[in-house]
Amino acid sequence: MELPYLAYFNLKEEPFSTVPSPRYFFLTATHSTALEKTAYVVGAKKGLAAVFGDTGTGKSSLARLLHQKFLDSGFLSILLTNPSYPTPFSFLRTIAQEFNTEKTDKSFKGMLDIFKDYLYTHAITEAKTVVLIIDEAQTLKPALIELLRQLVNYETNDAKLLQLVLFAQEELRETLSRPKLRNFRSRIAMASTLDKLSLEELKAMLKFRWEVASGGAQHPFSADAIAAIFHHSQGMPREANILADNALLLASLDKQTQITEELVHQVAKDRRDNLSRKGAV
Repeated sequence: MELPYLAYFNLKEEPFSTVPSPRYFFLTATHSTALEKTAYVVGAKKGLAAVFGDTGTGKSSLARLLHQKFLDSGFLSILLTNPSYPTPFSFLRTIAQEFNTEKTDKSFKGMLDIFKDYLYTHAITEAKTVVLIIDEAQTLKPALIELLRQLVNYETNDAKLLQLVLFAQEELRETLSRPKLRNFRSRIAMASTLDKLSLEELKAMLKFRWEVASGGAQHPFSADAIAAIFHHSQGMPREANILADNALLLASLDKQTQITEELVHQVAKDRRDNLSRKGAV
């Protein structure tokens, strides 16, 4: 079903969808630094990189952007999301299936041997870069982190066989501070942290996403409206996109062609009231 504001504003697609599409991902200076640092760790086969950030700062979008970048570079890359697997065996089996090892085993040791052989064949014999990207890594249980430590330990004298990239909320920092997991934390070759948007970055993001969706047209958000979005979102990209999307819908229903400060305040109040109201739908 097409959104009513698309035709009203002459848009080809939703400019402010929260679906993590690489085409709509606006790279701030922080995101660019995280991208470059992580790509360096993987390209140099140093083994383990981590990207931290609060909910809504663009981790999932950056993970998908990196995954596509690695695929375009000829790497063997897979992306796992929400890795809340019940056991290390089920986690390992999923990793092996995603990499298409073409073999399986009913025992944990058997699966570990299969995946180890896969790494040696592709990373050494074929000189491929094998990358495992995990989004929402804060959901990893300690036992699963220990499995990842084992996998990252496979190496030659010069390089790690598996390149691991974790995208996680701040909770993972706390998890890795536990004594039993500090050994894993010490293996992180490089870490990055995604920050909130500045007002100027928010302006640039809205402009960028609107141009992608419209084919280059000027967006209808006034300067005061953008300032209001920044105020209500507190610089969080996801919340800013939700407010902008809701504002477009309300403007189209009210037959307004300009997104004003007052309209954004109205949208933000409605969103806040409905999210806090018991039994709201």
